[in-house]
Amino acid sequence: TMKLCKWVEADEAMKKRRVVLARKFFHFVAVILFTPITWIDSDMMALSYAVATTLLMILEIVRCYSFGEEHGSISLSLNSFYKIFLDEKDSLAADGGLAITHITLIVGCAMPLWVTQIVNVTDESNLLVHLLPFVGVLVLGIGDSAGAIAGIKFGSHPWPGGSSRTLEGSLCMFVSMFALLCLIGFDDLFKGGIILAIVTLLEASTSQIDNLCLPLAGTSLVVLFAA
Repeated sequence: TMKLCKWVEADEAMKKRRVVLARKFFHFVAVILFTPITWIDSDMMALSYAVATTLLMILEIVRCYSFGEEHGSISLSLNSFYKIFLDEKDSLAADGGLAITHITLIVGCAMPLWVTQIVNVTDESNLLVHLLPFVGVLVLGIGDSAGAIAGIKFGSHPWPGGSSRTLEGSLCMFVSMFALLCLIGFDDLFKGGIILAIVTLLEASTSQIDNLCLPLAGTSLVVLFAA
């Protein structure tokens, strides 16, 4: 992590792009950490998500609270680390405000799995079993990350309407997610493709927090198509 921090700060002119790339690195880490346990022991993963979310919220409370006490050492240490990876959605965190995108990454990955447990489906051929638990990791860890990296490296045609997203980034986002479904042998590529296409279009047009709205949309669509 320290090497990543140094890399982000090494080039001031490229810092904004490097922040995006660094943030997406944590998305890829989420794929590596969360996917195997979700497959092997979904109950344990669901509990782990809840524990991690709680711990991050406690840490954020401590950071914000100690910031008001003459910039305590805990707050200064956390803020110096946080500031390196902040984007426009967390800009207030640099002055002691709330940082939420790291928490929403965990919640976004967890939300589909929690819904899966609530629905409690046992039909092995159902979309709810094969796709829903992994929607958050697929959309955020694979699609959103691949789209952001491709947009930075190759994006030259922005979406109309003033969006900061590019057609190249959105195409890469969809292709990366759909290709993964093909690689794992997902048996309903038509429905899966429609779901991923809608999520991709949402990502290109929304100004909300991707880590929440994309998994929420993906979860809703999977449940709808599986009905």
